[in-house]
Amino acid sequence: MDKNKDYYTILEINRNATDKEIKSAYYKLSKKHHPDKNGDEILFHGINEAYTILSDSEEREAYDMKSRYGNNYNEYYELLETDFNFNFDDTKDKLEKFKKNDVFNIYIKVDDTFDGKIEYERWVMCKTCDGSGKDLSSKIIIKDNDGKVLHIFDADDGCDFCEGSGKDYTGNKCSFCQGKGKVGLTPCKTCKGDKRILGKQKLKNIKLTGDETKLEAMGHYSKDEAGKIGYLLLFKALESSE
Repeated sequence: MDKNKDYYTILEINRNATDKEIKSAYYKLSKKHHPDKNGDEILFHGINEAYTILSDSEEREAYDMKSRYGNNYNEYYELLETDFNFNFDDTKDKLEKFKKNDVFNIYIKVDDTFDGKIEYERWVMCKTCDGSGKDLSSKIIIKDNDGKVLHIFDADDGCDFCEGSGKDYTGNKCSFCQGKGKVGLTPCKTCKGDKRILGKQKLKNIKLTGDETKLEAMGHYSKDEAGKIGYLLLFKALESSE
């Protein structure tokens, strides 16, 4: 793996390209530059190399880290301790935890023509369900065997009848929630139960600060770690050295 090669530029894709976009770009360019079609053989090999790295999630992540920070792992450690408050001695653990948190962050390459405006996609909390993944506007209707309505619940996690205890006033299993203390809810119609949605983010009046500009809470929202939002990092591409 050559960190001095810009594999994203070779495949003509954005740094945040999806696996599908990477594969599509590879097929298009490899066909266009194939030696059998009088294409550039050196470029063709570069396209294959770029695809080999970027199509492998671990190789891609390692390439992204090295292309930004080089081989000086001390920079990784400083970033870890500054951004994530990690303080441990084991090198492997540091890198693994850095990689785990790095999935929430977004990296976008800019150049000298950057005008302070940017538009990109990021995962944000679904406001319809407040990140619960459930249809909060729905009603849960409990009926008896004859179809008679016994109780109507507002859509929330707790069982209103037993107040979440799972037992009725006699101490027996609550018949409404079947002793679970919770009632089932249908998935949110907006996010389909995913707790977040992919949306367009527009920013303007951004002032770059050196080779890297980090904007807090402008990355992806984590559906598994409630409230966690990554950062957006705007960076200038490293110059290639042949």
